[in-house]
Amino acid sequence: MDCQWFNANLEAYFCETLGNEELLLVSEHLTTCLSCRNEVQSLRDVDPMVRQVLDYRMTKARLAASAPRRSIGFQLGLAGAGVALAAAIVFGVFLHQANEPGGSASIVPPTLQSSDSPDTKAGKGSDSTPTVRAKPVAPDQPAAVKSIAPEPIIPAGAPEFAVIDPSGYSKSLSDYRGRVLLIGIWSADRKETAQNLQRVYQALGTRRNLSVLGVSRRKQDPLPGMTFPVVFNDGSRLLEARDFEYVVVDKEGHEQLRGSLAGDSNALISKIRTKLEQLGVR
Repeated sequence: MDCQWFNANLEAYFCETLGNEELLLVSEHLTTCLSCRNEVQSLRDVDPMVRQVLDYRMTKARLAASAPRRSIGFQLGLAGAGVALAAAIVFGVFLHQANEPGGSASIVPPTLQSSDSPDTKAGKGSDSTPTVRAKPVAPDQPAAVKSIAPEPIIPAGAPEFAVIDPSGYSKSLSDYRGRVLLIGIWSADRKETAQNLQRVYQALGTRRNLSVLGVSRRKQDPLPGMTFPVVFNDGSRLLEARDFEYVVVDKEGHEQLRGSLAGDSNALISKIRTKLEQLGVR
């Protein structure tokens, strides 16, 4: 596993089409390679912003469908506003990456006009008011802390299980039929449970016919060292799993095991391993 191989298979990594052994190799590579880890993080940073645009446009579309019939020109204007907003957000993300050291974006910000240019420099004898320029930002100014999105309210009639991956692909329980599914509910404010889920993934994640998912109830950044596949709740009940619980579902979609991610990780791994072997996953 090297950077060239990882970059060539980056799309397969985000679409979860890599095999279990390849996922484990990628996990080990991301642990040691800062460059590839930053690349993955930059793509994950873009996804929530694009998702917000899609949610905004869907909300507008629902409102337009329920409102009294309006003119074609108004509807086209509404669609154009959504496209313009999406373009502005994506441009802002790439512009931010281009200004950062080592950023991979190729967009170069426009050059600021020099204070000595003819149209900003006051002529000799002129009584014009000098131009007031903004104070530059100090290079050592700390970056703004990213906010964590609030946890959405799940209605009573929500689907049993529906998640969305960082690439924007939605998946339900039926997408994992024929494989044993292990999900763990994690959150950045409980590092111990996320670390235990990571240990479970490292110990058991390469087994055939097994899919391991770390499910978050809201959009949030992965913790350092997290390499298990991360998905976000897409308005479902998540198999009625509570915070920091794990659930094992068999190949037919039936729950077989449930428990807490807290506590001794070795005991947790042993318990899950025994159940997987009973289900024929080795």
